[in-house]
Amino acid sequence: MENYKEVVGHIIKEEKISLLKHQILPQTLVVNIDHPFPGFHGWDFDLTAKPRSIIILTAQLYSWAKILRWQSTVNQSKEVKINASFAKLMVGKTVYYGIRIKGLNNYNQIPELQKDLEKAGFQLLKNKNIKTDRPVSIKISKFFHIKALDKEIYADKCIENMYYIEIPQYLSWKNFRQITEHIKNNVSNNNFDVAKGIFYKDNTVKDIIRLFKPNMSLDLLKEIKNKYEQAIKNL
Repeated sequence: MENYKEVVGHIIKEEKISLLKHQILPQTLVVNIDHPFPGFHGWDFDLTAKPRSIIILTAQLYSWAKILRWQSTVNQSKEVKINASFAKLMVGKTVYYGIRIKGLNNYNQIPELQKDLEKAGFQLLKNKNIKTDRPVSIKISKFFHIKALDKEIYADKCIENMYYIEIPQYLSWKNFRQITEHIKNNVSNNNFDVAKGIFYKDNTVKDIIRLFKPNMSLDLLKEIKNKYEQAIKNL
């Protein structure tokens, strides 16, 4: 099945974060993703060589369209080619907005990007005490490039070892966590990371589960999909 598509949507996940102390503009806030796939064990991610994923926090909500226009300008004018997405963080009951950036070669490029954002009319968030002692909820809106592996099962064309399965209905965060914990305790291989989200495709909204695991087999993907479907029927 060689069915490639570009779709838009978002992913919601819980991740542990830290705030960068150096190589940023003074008194600004930049989030560093410390453990990008906390549910998967077996890889040691090098967090010192270059930024894998950062979020530059902004003082207010900006549209994804404005972020994408800024990304296009940066990629046309600079050697670095970034991937910028809309980001929303929930730290306890407090909401923060920002721009998730991938593709940087080193941390020294961050202050220049922050200056570019200010020149483009973005106001950066400053002087906030954000707690980082526990995982926070992060919502990322982005483009997805997917390849169909089976009915309602996809592999990410651009991100290695990333997979998506469609589920029949929306899950609250509480239900998602409960069902995922149950499935992880009752599946043949539970060493994978999980997040939830949606795709806007086929003129509707598709609720999805995002899975990360190196060389994940189609049999395991089908097994996990079936378990989510059965658990949802029992809600």
